[in-house]
Amino acid sequence: MSIRAVAMVVLLSLLAAWPASAQDPLGPPREVEVGILMTDMTQVNGADQSFTADVFVIASWIDPELVDGSDQIRTLAFDDIWHPTLLIYNQRSVTESLPREVMVRPDGTVTYLQRYTGDFSAPMDLREFPRDRQEFFVWLVAPTRVGANVTLVPTEAMAAHRVDDLSISDWKVGEANLTLEAFQVAAGAPVTPGIKLTVEATRRVTYYTIQVLIPLIAIVMMAYAVFWIAPTVVPTRVGVVVTTMLTLIAYRFMLANHVPPLSYLTRLDWFMLGATVLVVATLFTMAGTSYLVSREQDAAVKKIDRAGRVLYPIVFLVYSLIVWLG
Repeated sequence: MSIRAVAMVVLLSLLAAWPASAQDPLGPPREVEVGILMTDMTQVNGADQSFTADVFVIASWIDPELVDGSDQIRTLAFDDIWHPTLLIYNQRSVTESLPREVMVRPDGTVTYLQRYTGDFSAPMDLREFPRDRQEFFVWLVAPTRVGANVTLVPTEAMAAHRVDDLSISDWKVGEANLTLEAFQVAAGAPVTPGIKLTVEATRRVTYYTIQVLIPLIAIVMMAYAVFWIAPTVVPTRVGVVVTTMLTLIAYRFMLANHVPPLSYLTRLDWFMLGATVLVVATLFTMAGTSYLVSREQDAAVKKIDRAGRVLYPIVFLVYSLIVWLG
């Protein structure tokens, strides 16, 4: 998330710890209605623990000092009037694309609209990867500052909090929920008003099935072919298993680009680990049969090959079902 946003929240939270007389010279907190609309979501970066989205934020409050007897709607600079401090806590590299202006009605109602486009941090639990479900959120907080502490209220004007069609194709995005959720820098620190837009999303496994799992299964089954090769062709049997092992290692490095360094294993990690163990066991089996061939114990080698032809696919199938359906 943005270091600048975190630093600002911390600084203003420290100001919130001042005595109430210094903190609220203008009276009790003002009520600010806030709405958040996600108009697009284009990418989820698991390795970077972030997502890219396009979000509109609308804030509305009443300022008695701006009441005007005319019937005209005025446009004023955001920084020229009283306004709440609104920060997106989990923003990383986000840009504002609308002018910092407010619309003021004759009754003193102030409306501020801003568009935020960029990357937002998203802590993920990837144990179920690639069959995982994640929560993505945009957390808007209003750190208290002298003369501008507020109470945030989710607006009831918005019937929906995200558009129906999003650009992202590899995730199935659910409904968006707008809830009050206060922010606290650390235990014991002042509580900052906050509103969080949360969307639940489920990863579509089609891409990983076609691009990762099916080729991976084909690679593992390539090692199975050695049990059907004549025992006397030792270099070919050992070469096939070694090639399979090297291909698995290369696949492991490729998949590392999709997830961050983790202290736990994902489902795909467990699948890769089991496949690697199976191939390594086959490699040692081939080494053993090579030794038996050199000792002219052909009967024992044939028994091992017959057992491998039956046990190899059964072990691989059972382990795969445990990993993906367990």
